[in-house]
Amino acid sequence: MTEPELLARVRHSARHSPGTPLHFVADDGSAESVRLADFLAAAAAQAGRLRAAGLGRGDVVAIRGAGGARSVAEAVVAALTIGCVSVPLVSLLGDGDVDVILGLSGARAFLSDAAVRSRDLRPFLDVVASRGTPPVVGGIGALAADPRYSLAASTAPPAGVDRAEATVQDTAFVLFSSGTTGVPKGVLHSHASVLAEVLDFADQLDLTDGGVMLQPFPLGHIGGLAGLFVSLCLGRELVMLSSWDAATAFDAIDRFGVTATGSAPYFAQTLFEECERRGRGLPTLRTMESGGGFVGRELVLRADALGISLSRGYGSTEHPTACTHHSGDPLAVRAESDGRPLNGSQVRIVDASGADCPAGAAGEVLLRGPEQFTGYLSGDTASFAAGGWFRTGDLGRLDESGYLTITGRLQDIIIRGGENIAVAEVESILMRHPAIEQAAVVAVPDARFGERAHAYVVRAAGVPPIGLDDLRRHFDELKVARFKVPELLTELPTLPRNSLGKVQKHLLRVDGSG
Repeated sequence: MTEPELLARVRHSARHSPGTPLHFVADDGSAESVRLADFLAAAAAQAGRLRAAGLGRGDVVAIRGAGGARSVAEAVVAALTIGCVSVPLVSLLGDGDVDVILGLSGARAFLSDAAVRSRDLRPFLDVVASRGTPPVVGGIGALAADPRYSLAASTAPPAGVDRAEATVQDTAFVLFSSGTTGVPKGVLHSHASVLAEVLDFADQLDLTDGGVMLQPFPLGHIGGLAGLFVSLCLGRELVMLSSWDAATAFDAIDRFGVTATGSAPYFAQTLFEECERRGRGLPTLRTMESGGGFVGRELVLRADALGISLSRGYGSTEHPTACTHHSGDPLAVRAESDGRPLNGSQVRIVDASGADCPAGAAGEVLLRGPEQFTGYLSGDTASFAAGGWFRTGDLGRLDESGYLTITGRLQDIIIRGGENIAVAEVESILMRHPAIEQAAVVAVPDARFGERAHAYVVRAAGVPPIGLDDLRRHFDELKVARFKVPELLTELPTLPRNSLGKVQKHLLRVDGSG
């Protein structure tokens, strides 16, 4: 049986680019640098410990630690090489969230570091170990040498599968949402789907023929895995952050000569603010892809002013990169659309009956392609239409040239007095107000109109407070219908966000008070 190409490419890089540097940047800005060959040797040693504990093909291994720490990355690769299914956990999750995921995933092993963001993880690790039932508990990173967290040898016959027994369609990863809805959902990705995303990621960031990659995402997100494996599969120099901090990212880009990075919109926005704060740009940074949330034209233009070609990208955990641009695409195209289907991805826009919409008409976005997930852990198939098309729940339109523009969410619509208000549209308009730095809009129940829009905003530094009258004038100036103006407004010092920078709207107050 042929070894999955994802692993084959990693081994090829180890042979042909053993000296490629990998830099793991801690929250305090310090960096641990290691050669690719040494990183993979450490992962192989960890794989041996997993195998000795009786783990092998198909066994689920949950991994917890700082989002981009070396120990987590090594554990992910170790599990992959012996055919295990890896569940890298987002560092912001609480113990209760982790406990739920351990149960949902059917984890046979739970690997943990000692701490993340100054939070001691050992008490919970001890609780898991005290149960005396699976999962097997082991330490990585700072806990690797602690005998209390050594992977115990199994009394059962070891699974002992050879790496060649894994197939391209075997599940390689289970990724769980980090809490935008409060309900974790396990998304299954195979060796083949992850490799497709890795190659697409390298293509859109101009890393196929060289360059230095900054990886800001936690490994519990598909973007984090793609960034790591771009380096491992292509032999590219990697700079990996343990968590997002704009000042730390700026220093790392400057220090290591980073040429490309993926980003959440919040990451890009705060990095550009850091450039402005320091009064200089980042001359080596040439390309950036941003997705995972609303990317406005202003963000693309702001990047261009700094000499960075920023491409809007559209995708999700289930189908990571469906559409995007390339760095050479015209600025106007990159600013006004979410790109065209990439490398085999297909996009359809359908109406409520499932019929295809004509060019320019909005409908639900359906996706299909090589990097699409293989299903949900729960076995739920309701998100699939006939022919294997994934129903994204997003609203969008395709123009005559095949460019996609996302206009909202099916379930992210405010229905006020019978009129539909797309939340994404209102948020984009709010972000064009010079006094607003961040904005999120939620629906609140209303006895008269059914629902009203409640805007939560973070005011830009040095500007006076804003009120609803300011919003009305702003919408009027842009010639936007009055019924779309938020009727409730709350200023916050910051918006609650998950580790990808997405606003956690379920944490915002939605009781209708202003």
